[in-house]
Amino acid sequence: MSDYRAAIAPPDETPDAARPAQDLVLVTTPAMRARRHPWAIVGVWAWQAALALVASWPAGSLARAAYGGDPRGDAVLWDAGGHALLDALWHDSHGVSVVMRAGGFALAAGIVVGLVPAAALMFAMAYATRERGRAGAARSLAAAVGAFGAFAVLLVAFGVLQGIVVGAGAGVARWAEHMAHPSMGEAHAELLEGAVGLLFVVGASVLGVVHDMARAAVVRFQVSGLRGFALGARAFRSAPVRLWWSWAWRTGAAAAPVAAAAAAASAMGGRGGAALALLALLHQAVVASRIALRASWLGVPLRTVDVALARPSA
Repeated sequence: MSDYRAAIAPPDETPDAARPAQDLVLVTTPAMRARRHPWAIVGVWAWQAALALVASWPAGSLARAAYGGDPRGDAVLWDAGGHALLDALWHDSHGVSVVMRAGGFALAAGIVVGLVPAAALMFAMAYATRERGRAGAARSLAAAVGAFGAFAVLLVAFGVLQGIVVGAGAGVARWAEHMAHPSMGEAHAELLEGAVGLLFVVGASVLGVVHDMARAAVVRFQVSGLRGFALGARAFRSAPVRLWWSWAWRTGAAAAPVAAAAAAASAMGGRGGAALALLALLHQAVVASRIALRASWLGVPLRTVDVALARPSA
């Protein structure tokens, strides 16, 4: 606790306009790190676990209804060839469609409502109480609810921009392949198509980084979504390569446990008992590691906007 208290900026150095609540003050810029807030990461994990349970419950109920009387239960769905799975999809198509709609609704709701725990995690990293203690779940969530509108504006704005970039990339890549096909041949033209498409994917990822920079500006300076957009873009220009790479290596690292868990699931097949319990624990460990890496990344935009923008004018 003493190290944490030493990282809190004195209350009289924190401008009122930059506080989510009058009883919160900023920590020093170097202290805005995820590793100082393990319980905030646990909170985000709990939210995602609850959302996953809600989204998967209808599918589990359908499997129990269809195969509850089988001695092996729904393990038959894992049999080689997938005959039981195809039979279930064919004969229970109405139930599957209901499950798909429920899952889609849960996913959409999770994206929107999930802005609150994401913002709360950032507020927990950036602020502390006037008594130089941790902001805590209640204060962080309250501040996150206050920033929900700005975060929603950013979600829509950057979602549209990324959609345009990806769509344009698909069109340009296809056009490049079509133009190069007569002179380069099919194989080389397809390689060119992939390379052009990859450039646009990188462009979309850059927008994702700027999106997080804008979120950090909203948290740090308590501005609107549009103002956060401008401030985030300005802060990104201060170190574009460093920021993109900081995001990219964490994203790549987050894919490693997913691949390991997928290999383990494939090896275990449809076994139950201890194997199923181990697989569930492995899955949750993957989720927790991805959340921790994401939180580690979110500390970077918070620290960057604090240095690059200082105190912007209103």
